[in-house]
Amino acid sequence: MSEDSVLQVEALRVGFETAGGFLRAVDGVSFEIRKGEVLGMVGESGCGKTVTALSLLRLLPHPPAVVEGGRALFHGRDLLTMPLQELRQIRGGKIGMIFQEPMTALSPLHRIGDQLVEAARLHRSMSHDEAWALGLDWLKRVGLPDPVQRMTDWPHQLSGGMRQRVMLAMTLLPEPELVIADEPTTALDVTIQAQIFELLLNVRGGDTAVLLITHDMGVVWDVCDRVHVMYAARLAEKGSRDTVFNRPAHPYTRGLLAAMPRLHQTAERLPDIPGQLPSLAHPPPGCRFAPRCPLVQDVCRVQAPAMRELAPGHDVACWMAEGDGKKLENHV
Repeated sequence: MSEDSVLQVEALRVGFETAGGFLRAVDGVSFEIRKGEVLGMVGESGCGKTVTALSLLRLLPHPPAVVEGGRALFHGRDLLTMPLQELRQIRGGKIGMIFQEPMTALSPLHRIGDQLVEAARLHRSMSHDEAWALGLDWLKRVGLPDPVQRMTDWPHQLSGGMRQRVMLAMTLLPEPELVIADEPTTALDVTIQAQIFELLLNVRGGDTAVLLITHDMGVVWDVCDRVHVMYAARLAEKGSRDTVFNRPAHPYTRGLLAAMPRLHQTAERLPDIPGQLPSLAHPPPGCRFAPRCPLVQDVCRVQAPAMRELAPGHDVACWMAEGDGKKLENHV
């Protein structure tokens, strides 16, 4: 673990007991988040991104969820095995989380101000009046219109964008070291999306790290420092944003990038990746992307590739990739 590391995840494996058998949703995922950086985790819906995030704070229901193995080291302490009472002090305090749908994250039975006060007093030693003033200040900082009135409003009285601003204020109010943002703008229009991401980057502390989970490669390009591409419960590629976008080495990464709409593009149909994600209850042998891969070879169907380094800071799990994606470039 490097000195500036906030979180080190090692060989995380998480599954679910289902009627159709055991489904492994996260299979040996490892990554590191460093102080002050924004790490983007991308991939299609169902590839295991959200399960990875929820498992770090042990927010998955058990049963049916089972953490089979691995570690999640936060300042040297394993979040997966520490006493629950200690973990509760870290949740929302040292590690904040912004969920996909703020209406389900906010309590419908409590006013906005009361929820902000509770978050402040739970993680910071202060009186009710001090917590109220701090909550009001954060509503101002995230640009919520008429913040004094909003403190007495109920969640259902706010729009989706306003609720997400409240969630942002509530998450950043305790000054966390790490923010996990799980597709925080999925239900919002593109204008509000841009505002939320701008606020997240501008109002977080200078050393606050962010794990951004999304399927939007455009958002990743705009806000992330490093990118991890996930496919069918495993990491396919990881590297700096510029490396992954300019020299993608995995055919799945290339497929995601090719499907991004561009300003100069005509009305022609966007390229897509044929097929669909394999069943995680019965995954195919070998590389899990093999059934959809245009470069598939016999070895891909029988043996899963390990994550290996192509260049400093650029790793890929693909039999066909060579340094800086040269082998792939010969095939596409």
